[in-house]
Amino acid sequence: MSSRTTFSKGATKRTPPNKNPEYEFLGPPGAVAMIIVLPLITYGLYFNCRPGFGCIPAYWDSKDGFWPSINTDPTAMASDLWNFFVSYWDSDAFDLYSLFMVFLFVCYLVIPGEVVEGTVVGGIGGSPLTKDRSNYKLKYKINALRTLILIVGLVIATLYTKGVEPFLFLHDHFVGLITASLVWTFCVSIFVYIWSFLPDNDGQEKILACGGNTGNKIYDFVLGRELNPRFSSSPDSTFDIKYFIELRPGLIGWILLNFGMACKQYHDLGRLTNSMVAVLVFETFYVVDSLWNESAVLTTMDITTDGFGFMLANGLLTWLPFNYALQARYLAAFPLDMSPTHCAAVIATQFIGYYIFRGANGQKDSFRRYGASAPQNKGLKYMETASGSKLLISGWWGTARHINYFGDWLMALAWSLPCGFASPIPYFYPIYFAVLLIHRELRDEEKCHKKYGKDWDTYCEIVRWRIIPYVY
Repeated sequence: MSSRTTFSKGATKRTPPNKNPEYEFLGPPGAVAMIIVLPLITYGLYFNCRPGFGCIPAYWDSKDGFWPSINTDPTAMASDLWNFFVSYWDSDAFDLYSLFMVFLFVCYLVIPGEVVEGTVVGGIGGSPLTKDRSNYKLKYKINALRTLILIVGLVIATLYTKGVEPFLFLHDHFVGLITASLVWTFCVSIFVYIWSFLPDNDGQEKILACGGNTGNKIYDFVLGRELNPRFSSSPDSTFDIKYFIELRPGLIGWILLNFGMACKQYHDLGRLTNSMVAVLVFETFYVVDSLWNESAVLTTMDITTDGFGFMLANGLLTWLPFNYALQARYLAAFPLDMSPTHCAAVIATQFIGYYIFRGANGQKDSFRRYGASAPQNKGLKYMETASGSKLLISGWWGTARHINYFGDWLMALAWSLPCGFASPIPYFYPIYFAVLLIHRELRDEEKCHKKYGKDWDTYCEIVRWRIIPYVY
């Protein structure tokens, strides 16, 4: 393994890779699998759920664009993947997706927004200005919701002047847009990986992610080598590539794709079904709520701990918008009107999920912000750790250590229920999301155990359940 050469004020400094890395996701073989399998899942969900074919698990033959079996020879596999990718290249879709990305970038730069300071981030290395890692915080510009409002205004103006026709492009060129997003995913991933080896333009040394500096090129490329790739390491710089991509392309793109699917249904039926309306309202509300609370993302593991590489880039540019739009795309192809009972069950699931999710997160935020003495926190019990941190052991957080995950998952289920039960494909998201949340919970448990030691064992004895009380 070779060490990394970095530059600081004209000097050369080396930050060696981790010689005993704690690999996640099955290590380098898992990283290779992600590069291949994640894009194929997104394509597979499209080809197994479209008009004229149906929406069921299926195999494909060569006449329909898929190979009947996967060749295990690496050279042949690479050739098959490349031929498949090229066969679904759509220049118009690529131009539109690229225009969307450029538009978001310009909006970030020109739309006014509050500049906030993030939480302490964790990594290795550091410039002379940031040797004290206990105070290493970055600044971020908050204007994602204003960007969405501008886009909504442009959409309304287009609807008023040209109707739904322009938005049918999103439905008709869906697979081409997937391919375009993957081109951007790989380009961004390659850029930030190479960028992590270069000195900043102001001569400051970069901060690497603890898990992405193993020395294994493939693994580091996928997990992300640099923690916060920026064009400048200056404390006053606000454009962070990972932060920019974290909310804007994925969440806003998801809502735009949903809207395109709704336009397709309206174009074909002359109306929207109540199931389509439910999906649009619930998922749009989730996105607006996320953008309204944009600064909350600054405390997540994505920002503070994980490097920015292929895994996050694919998740935010491709996986999120195109796989999360599955319910709306299903209903565009297979319209469904819910019965009053069905509709009531969907609404109840959504509101219970949101009540748990927002109640738990709000209680934790209030406790952290105002302390136990605040009137709204009166009666909440907590235990104090040796590090000085306080862990809630009553209220929402006394029922399960990650009760908010349960609420989040119930909302995901509510977005799939309007599709009925004719096919399991629309339920891909809650199934995948359950696996993701359990994995995230396990990672968080490990992190907290390292941080709190025996205090965490005591806490787990008091709050026994992980996510769902009396179940898990």
